[in-house]
Amino acid sequence: MLRSTPMATAHLVVSALLRRDGRVLLVREAGPDDAEPLWMLPGGIVERGESVVEALRRELHEETGLVLRDGARLAFVAHVIAADGAHLALTFACAAAGAVAPRDPDGYVLDAEWVDEHQALDRLARVGWYDAGPLRRYLAGGVNGEVVVLDRR
Repeated sequence: MLRSTPMATAHLVVSALLRRDGRVLLVREAGPDDAEPLWMLPGGIVERGESVVEALRRELHEETGLVLRDGARLAFVAHVIAADGAHLALTFACAAAGAVAPRDPDGYVLDAEWVDEHQALDRLARVGWYDAGPLRRYLAGGVNGEVVVLDRR
């Protein structure tokens, strides 16, 4: 069921969900406001003039060194409403080619690693603002294209 929530000005964010042999690819990153490095799915903000797929391709390559293959499909969406603004986060199940070698031009990504799905969920659960519920349900085969509204105000 969709709930109606004010969109205001939302930042559009994409993330890549890559799975291989029961593992998920995560990146360890430390942004300027992070007290310590966090493990996240690779991704970031869609830049002005960029399509969602172009942003997914760019972010995946910058953060992991991998090249997006055709066929990315929407896994789930999270509309996050916070006191400082809103984000619409689109997570895509996708495949990629190449070797893992982060090359983040911002210098935030410190590492990229294939992690067991359960360990990936544990790492993501430690991120205070991230809700791992949709990812947990997706990995269990329970959802596809789920829309979640997270009111963090």
